[in-house]
Amino acid sequence: MAEGKLVQFFISVDVLQEINRALQYEKISRILRRSRIEPKSIMPTIMSLSSLVDVRTHVGAIEEDPSDNRVLACAKEVDVQFVISGDRHLLRLGQYEGIKILTASAFVKMARSARR
Repeated sequence: MAEGKLVQFFISVDVLQEINRALQYEKISRILRRSRIEPKSIMPTIMSLSSLVDVRTHVGAIEEDPSDNRVLACAKEVDVQFVISGDRHLLRLGQYEGIKILTASAFVKMARSARR
């Protein structure tokens, strides 16, 4: 979808750091190893598909894991329609100031339905 320009990805330096940190989690490392994907190869792909955003907005919507607010701040800064995430704190919100928060599979399902 991103490579075909059907969607646009926006990312901030803070979110990139969070992704890089998450790639080191044992659960994610195990999945990547099974798929024969090197974690260090993911970051250049993310960067090539994303527009870097200079975030000046502060968000404090998620108290349980304040680092998740970085994602919302980036989304709000660009005024996107969707945040795609697997993070339980973000997903629990469901939406933030009109921005829908969905899993990747829910987003793909919605996008396929809309294209029919």
